[in-house]
Amino acid sequence: MRLSISIVLLSLVMWTGNCVAKDSLGTSADTEQLKVASSTSDANKADKSSRVKRVRPEGETGKTLAEERRKGSDGDSYRSWKRRLPFWPRKGFLLFELMVVISIGVLIGQILEVSGCVKMLSWVAMPITGLGKLSHHAGPAFLMAFQSGAVANSMLVSQRDSGQICNRELYTAVYVVSALSLFAHLPTFVVPIGVAFGWEATIALFGVRFSAIAIQIILTLLLSRLVFRRFGIGEGLRVSEQITEVRTSRRKQGAFWQTVWKRSKKTLQRLLFYLVPTFAAMATLEYYGAFKWLAATMPQLFTFDFLPPESLMVIPAQALSLYNGAIAAANFIDAGAITTHQAVIIILFGSMVTAPVRTLRHALPTYVAVLGARPGMIMAVSAQVFRMFFLFLCTCVLMLYWL
Repeated sequence: MRLSISIVLLSLVMWTGNCVAKDSLGTSADTEQLKVASSTSDANKADKSSRVKRVRPEGETGKTLAEERRKGSDGDSYRSWKRRLPFWPRKGFLLFELMVVISIGVLIGQILEVSGCVKMLSWVAMPITGLGKLSHHAGPAFLMAFQSGAVANSMLVSQRDSGQICNRELYTAVYVVSALSLFAHLPTFVVPIGVAFGWEATIALFGVRFSAIAIQIILTLLLSRLVFRRFGIGEGLRVSEQITEVRTSRRKQGAFWQTVWKRSKKTLQRLLFYLVPTFAAMATLEYYGAFKWLAATMPQLFTFDFLPPESLMVIPAQALSLYNGAIAAANFIDAGAITTHQAVIIILFGSMVTAPVRTLRHALPTYVAVLGARPGMIMAVSAQVFRMFFLFLCTCVLMLYWL
């Protein structure tokens, strides 16, 4: 019975987490309206524009890309309904969704532990937990990361609070979850970009992204195992007695849900205490245009002289979404200004500049809620720095290969 309940709840949170992830991590959906045209006549004029524009497809490649994107977004009435809400009601609804997802993540983590399902699920993540010498209790969170990073991190912090994992395992697992969650979003872009740019360019684009994520995960686990674990950094003491007590109490009638709630209550209170003000602060900054200003300013601060001048148009367009930047690049390809190889390199470097802005906007409240103010800020920033560093290395390898 308990196993059945755990499986049902796990399915529910995967569906709910996927809905929220599409709005928070993939908020680029509301940038796919493709209503604002951008000129492709002279890329050197791009730095004179202070606004980030949505790009309208002008050539065959761009129109193909836009059509494939429309096919992928058909029937998503739920997200369309939320986008039509006024700003503050929409943000309030998103905050409520995020609170529900985080709360369910904490409860799911404890339900799996108390019901004894952790061992059955953890074997799937054994390559990750074994490489980093992490507790098998972190395994279910790695599986959940493919649906929702917020849920996965909530599960991890509840396990740390209950004594199943130590701080080293918690922070290592959060870094791994931040990388694993990227895998869930890569497939949604493969088919549209493959149809528009050709499969050679698409394999190169996503091969670099995939390689950067894989290398980041492997090196994170090895560093945690060989350095932090060896020197006892963040190890601490697990509360093994508490786990034994929980398993003993399972034999008592009615103790299952009492145990789950008792072990989740303190974590939930802390998570929601940090989440609400941080989310409100991010929403206020967005309301007053802070993130629009960052999206317009960041590409101008990082210019790459070795890229074609058309990058001055593509990268600012990419600040809105990957599709927006891809359509801008497709317009230049159709005009004969750049090749598909150059378009791939521009998009990859654009990701290094524009992705941190979107992460600050959407993921920071979750990091702060799960880990606390100071460690949450550090983890959110450092995860982005590591991600961009490995993406830069893999992009350089691709450039050398194409020379």
